[in-house]
Amino acid sequence: MTNEEQKPDIQQAAGFLSEIFRQGALIWQLMRSGDVPSWIKFIPPLAILYLLSPIDIVPDPILGLGQLDDVAVLLLSVKLFVELCPPGVVQRMRDELGGSTPPQPDQEVVDASYRVIDE
Repeated sequence: MTNEEQKPDIQQAAGFLSEIFRQGALIWQLMRSGDVPSWIKFIPPLAILYLLSPIDIVPDPILGLGQLDDVAVLLLSVKLFVELCPPGVVQRMRDELGGSTPPQPDQEVVDASYRVIDE
């Protein structure tokens, strides 16, 4: 494998890790915000409690599947938490963190391909 073939994989992994840290910072800021209702703030701790609990939907000794349900619960709880937070607060926190915002339904998204031409 050449150095050129490894470069996109490293960039993709770095982008993925960057997005995880950005989401973590967003959740931290939302948890600390007084503008988010208290009942919504129970979602992340409940997900962590599920991860630490010996009771699982799929037992952990089943290699792969046991951990997959934990990851699914964690991802769903993060998504649910951010979706239930007031949109204005989420947008303000994203702007403060300098993160990118997902496209809104009323925004135009251009799906295209490209190619690089060396001259």
